[in-house]
Amino acid sequence: NEYPLAVQHLQTAVFQARERGFLGESILGSKFNFDIEIFKGAGAFVCGESTALVLSIEGKRGFPKAMPRPRTTEVGLWGKPTLLNNVKTYANIPLILKNGWRWLAYRGTETSKGTAVFSLTGKVVNSGLIEVEMGTRLREIIYDIGGGIPGGRAFKAVQTGGPSGGCLPAELLDMPVDFDSLTAAGSMMGSGGMVVMDQDTCMVDVARYFLDFTQRESCGQCVPCRVGTKQMYAILDRITKSRGKKGDIELLLELGRSIKETSICALGQSAPNPVLSTIRYFRDEYE
Repeated sequence: NEYPLAVQHLQTAVFQARERGFLGESILGSKFNFDIEIFKGAGAFVCGESTALVLSIEGKRGFPKAMPRPRTTEVGLWGKPTLLNNVKTYANIPLILKNGWRWLAYRGTETSKGTAVFSLTGKVVNSGLIEVEMGTRLREIIYDIGGGIPGGRAFKAVQTGGPSGGCLPAELLDMPVDFDSLTAAGSMMGSGGMVVMDQDTCMVDVARYFLDFTQRESCGQCVPCRVGTKQMYAILDRITKSRGKKGDIELLLELGRSIKETSICALGQSAPNPVLSTIRYFRDEYE
């Protein structure tokens, strides 16, 4: 429900495909039947987790299931085997079937094959959706494709992976963008978000902003995520109001690591990333 324009475009595309005989029964005169239905959820961030998404589509509360559990490919929607993937994953399948796996593996790095789609936003001249080969360096994305920082201002950081991704500093601009490199640097590929920040950005404010979002979006099922993110936010809020005290940074690090290690799903396991990465690379701003 948070994406009315995207839903409208998809509904138009589905209608056109059905009108031309690409969807529905007896497709193009064959015995093959296939259809697409668009389901609108309530907009819970936690429903990006597969088991929470299944429950949401079934009309139940979007609570991720704790491990161990059967995979959705075994027990998914209404107890039946279900393939849950992002649209960009499915979009690759016809091309791989048509061109072969070597066509995809030819692009990218040793451990991250193919291309990646990013939403390039923030303090950058050219914003929008981009598709780059895995292993493309951050500098190339931000300066060659993005056109650099407006007004000749200095680059400060870029957050990759969405609201729970890490913030990477200028010294990592020549880092290749792939799954392993981003994870090692304290960030992630995630949903493909990429927010560029300039010299005037306060990194403590940035951490507080994104943690505020993830703690509000917590489903509340597990204590580390429900309570831990709220405690981290309270500390960050104090620091940004000039009421920080000795030991706050160490406590944020301890809380962040504990939440990552003990939360049920990837929301809690990644929510501390903006805080941990900004302390790692911009600790002087906290101090």
